[in-house]
Amino acid sequence: MVSGGLVLGQTTTTTPGAQTTQTDKQDAATRATGAIPSKSEPINAAPVQPAEATPAPAPVPLSPAEQKAADNKAALDALLAEATALKTSYENSRRSRNKTPVSLSTFRSMELRLQMAAAADPANAPALDMANAMRMIQYAILQPSVQIAAVANRELYAHEMGQRMRDDGMKVVASGRGNSTVRFVSPQMTRQMAMQLVETAKIPEQARALQFRRVVFSSGRRSWTYDVARGRLR
Repeated sequence: MVSGGLVLGQTTTTTPGAQTTQTDKQDAATRATGAIPSKSEPINAAPVQPAEATPAPAPVPLSPAEQKAADNKAALDALLAEATALKTSYENSRRSRNKTPVSLSTFRSMELRLQMAAAADPANAPALDMANAMRMIQYAILQPSVQIAAVANRELYAHEMGQRMRDDGMKVVASGRGNSTVRFVSPQMTRQMAMQLVETAKIPEQARALQFRRVVFSSGRRSWTYDVARGRLR
């Protein structure tokens, strides 16, 4: 029966081909969904343990001779360090405006200790060099006193010679910087008389010992100079 364009009483059936196509689509969707890998959970790896350090081998004990040599070297190094500090302190005191007094005996004691160390080992050049440095410091400390004493000794020599030769009409005086020149003055002075005094009065030896630089023989009008360093009269 046909009513309004519709066929009543007729049942719609699905064809096998359409059903198969829908099933294939579902299977493809399932396969596509399964192709996406699931998010994996992080794997906590166990920390790497450092390898155990190999213990260092025990030091080989020294023989008695080696131990003695090591002790001697340590003592020498300590002595040289002490001497270096002492030398540095002296140099600093010289550069300082406030001149602090230094002990001469301290440098003398250090010199003797260094000389003993150098004598024990002749090849010990550092100890010998430092001992010489201590000696030079002592000379520097004593130099002002030595110079003052030398000036006074030259003055005393001139005075004594003047007293001895006064009856001969000879006048003897020390002059110049630091009394470095001794003058023998007489109206009768001649070159021959000057040469005689040089030869018989032992004036050159005394002048050299007292560190005179020149000996002058004068008549008041002429003079002749004995050069102590060169040992000749001119």
